[in-house]
Amino acid sequence: MVNLQTEFIEFHKAIKLSYSSNTELCEKRETLLKKLKENMPDEAASFDHFNQGSYAMHTGIKPNDGDYDIDVGLRFSINHLDYPDPIAVKQWVYDALEGHTKSVEIRRSCVTITYQEEGEDAYHVDFACYADENDKLYIAKGKRYSEDDKRYWELSDPLGLIEKMEKRFSDKDDRAQFRRIIRYMKKWKNVHFEISGNSAPTGIAITSLAYYMFSPKYENNIVDNKRVYDDFHALKSFVEQINSAFKYQYNSDDAEYYYTIEQNLFVEPYNDLFKKMSMKQQDEFHSKIVDMISKLNDAEKKEKKAEACAIMTEIFGEEFPVKTDRSYVGHSESASCLKK
Repeated sequence: MVNLQTEFIEFHKAIKLSYSSNTELCEKRETLLKKLKENMPDEAASFDHFNQGSYAMHTGIKPNDGDYDIDVGLRFSINHLDYPDPIAVKQWVYDALEGHTKSVEIRRSCVTITYQEEGEDAYHVDFACYADENDKLYIAKGKRYSEDDKRYWELSDPLGLIEKMEKRFSDKDDRAQFRRIIRYMKKWKNVHFEISGNSAPTGIAITSLAYYMFSPKYENNIVDNKRVYDDFHALKSFVEQINSAFKYQYNSDDAEYYYTIEQNLFVEPYNDLFKKMSMKQQDEFHSKIVDMISKLNDAEKKEKKAEACAIMTEIFGEEFPVKTDRSYVGHSESASCLKK
């Protein structure tokens, strides 16, 4: 097939979310942290903070809807057993930030502060609240009006998650390809799934699949002994591994067979990251994976870059760069142009 590495790198630059260059979002995080320290209620425990999520793991992508987010963990010096209702701890954060914007909300796993521009959500900062006990962290779960069984503390290891992702590949170039593949898959998800609800695999589910299934793909250049990375085949191999992880199972509730998948998080609480998806939703995920493999196989057979790139836009949307082939009498040449 034609070599698409240049196009993949260009695509990656287009979708990569660089928090270091998004100064406005970082400034909002710092403003909120300052406000938290100044306005915490008297009964609140002392705390410190750390970055978490895709921001800390370097796997974030630009959102389709323009609503940028950043995840921050708050470690409170408390024993979770002393606070049987974890919402009380979230309430400290809510009370300190209420009124800062029009939208401060206690969600299931965090307290979210949303900023708007021209009436549309533009940025939000998620504060996850943890009880810090002898290097063990327990995250506060539940909403303000949740039933009692929906309010609980859950053992969690967000810092271990970041560390394991950083150490998954010792070679920095292997690690860079690992992160690129995760970003490609997140972009594919955003193009082909409804983001709301549980119909789409989560970002952490894709990340966990990659942690276990991704293998770097490259060739060694014998001239300068440098690795030449191949993102196309790294992606194709990874997606084929995902496909092989599905099982064909019978659902007695509706007397149907579905392709289902399980993948546990690789740190505590080691939960199944596809549990919230119904069997039918998992089956639909499988169908989209199969369709993606089919398109990748088609692209692999193409001898013209324009034809291969056109297929990639079906997978990833129009942000993937397209090559236009121009023919002349007696010869032909290809000119590169980014599809707008």
